[in-house]
Amino acid sequence: MNRMLPVAALGAVAVLALTPSAALAGPGQDQGRHLGNDVLRSSLTPAVPTDAPINGVKPGGLPWVVASSEVRLRVSGRLDVRIEGLQVSRPDGSTDNPVGSVDALVFCGPTKVADTGPQPLTVPDGDLELRTVVSLPSTCTDPSVLISPTASAGGAYIASAIG
Repeated sequence: MNRMLPVAALGAVAVLALTPSAALAGPGQDQGRHLGNDVLRSSLTPAVPTDAPINGVKPGGLPWVVASSEVRLRVSGRLDVRIEGLQVSRPDGSTDNPVGSVDALVFCGPTKVADTGPQPLTVPDGDLELRTVVSLPSTCTDPSVLISPTASAGGAYIASAIG
């Protein structure tokens, strides 16, 4: 006997098939706003001296700007940072980058879980392409990545990405 499902039943099956399920969620998805394998996916916010500290790290002493950027941290620990034009905004309206290298500091909540070590930041353009793997805890809530001048040894940040 050939039975056909009513159209309404087919619609309900399609909706259930397309609805995400907690049982099918992959790593990182049980953390609320995370999508797929990303723990954090954001652009960078440049720091200015009046910004608040983030995870105990104070902002740098100069006003920074950024032309474009992307930070992506995956549950596997893969960290990709792309920055174009991370520079200081000077009083005369010009911009330049006085920093030759930066560290990307990875935080889960208030705890620093990784430091990439020195990465070259072009002078005077302020460009960076970074692809590395860091060690993450099994759960990383409230993730953030701070870009810190290597010379400050993580004592200041010049840009941040917060999940």
